[in-house]
Amino acid sequence: MNEYPLTSIVTLALVVLWWVLGSRVSLARKTYANKQQNPEMFHSLEIYSDADFMITFRNHQNLSEFLVVMWPTLWICASGVSDLVAASFGSTILVARIWWARNYSQSISHRSAVFLCLFSFIALLLSAIGGVIYALIQQF
Repeated sequence: MNEYPLTSIVTLALVVLWWVLGSRVSLARKTYANKQQNPEMFHSLEIYSDADFMITFRNHQNLSEFLVVMWPTLWICASGVSDLVAASFGSTILVARIWWARNYSQSISHRSAVFLCLFSFIALLLSAIGGVIYALIQQF
């Protein structure tokens, strides 16, 4: 039986978002190769000189880099504090990351999403740390 269904749903939603953004990178590679009228350009290093490709690529990479630290924090919070608290912060992060992804190509319009994501992650991190400290105090 899953003790953390809400956190599981948020985790799966973030995996889907990661997959969608990764698929967009693949499509951007294909578009760039077609622009150059050269199918070999699909795996060329020259692709990184294309601004449109880099926006799509960095959007996916930013999420990938963030998930490395966010997922353990999410699950530590779920197990140490509560499923509802972790899922609440996690779903706020999910919404912020979707907002971020949609507006990443515009220079300023994704800043609010960045701050929402950052503050939600800090709250999640502090909750997880609090849960760990509380568990340690209970041990002694």
